[in-house]
Amino acid sequence: MLRMANALKAYSTVAPGEVGESLFEDRKSQFFGFAVHAESADEAIAFRHSIIERIPSASHYVSAWALADGSEFFSDAKEPHGSAGLPTLNAIKGRELKDTACVVARVFGGTLLGKGGLMRAYTKAATEALDAAPVARRVPCRLVDVVVPYQLYGPLTSRLAEWRAQVDATDFAQDVTLRLAVPTEDARGLAERIRDFTNARATCSLGDEELRFV
Repeated sequence: MLRMANALKAYSTVAPGEVGESLFEDRKSQFFGFAVHAESADEAIAFRHSIIERIPSASHYVSAWALADGSEFFSDAKEPHGSAGLPTLNAIKGRELKDTACVVARVFGGTLLGKGGLMRAYTKAATEALDAAPVARRVPCRLVDVVVPYQLYGPLTSRLAEWRAQVDATDFAQDVTLRLAVPTEDARGLAERIRDFTNARATCSLGDEELRFV
């Protein structure tokens, strides 16, 4: 099932490059849970394939993801309808995570668990995998171009971390041009601080907005 919407706002996600893992057992069935950062359906699908290769003995590979663009997906992977994929997706949504994918691989233990038992098992495996994953925050940031005289370049850059500004690029020409990224809520305040700090010898221009990890 696929649902879609669009928005640009701050959100939490599994930290890129990290994996949360869990293992839950119920009546000899094993449920291996995995949670990762994924910024597209293709990335989430590729991660599911990696789990298939990692645990080839599993009978079901249930997957779900929620993306920052508002799209959501879940699959029961031939488990009874509503017993696996939706509980996995709800575990992601319950933590208000975006750009996050979760896969639960089930190794069948020979005993049927029933729909209720499966819902509890998939929920627990997904929840524990998500809880084990480091979480990062992604927020809207504004790009700011700053042109500053050479003699003020060093003093100014020494203050940027304090002002929550990241330097993306530096161009040394007649003056120094800095491309900065700062949380959108701080952008106008940053421009004012730079003008005050340099006695209006630096000029600032606000650019595009994009999502950044902070």
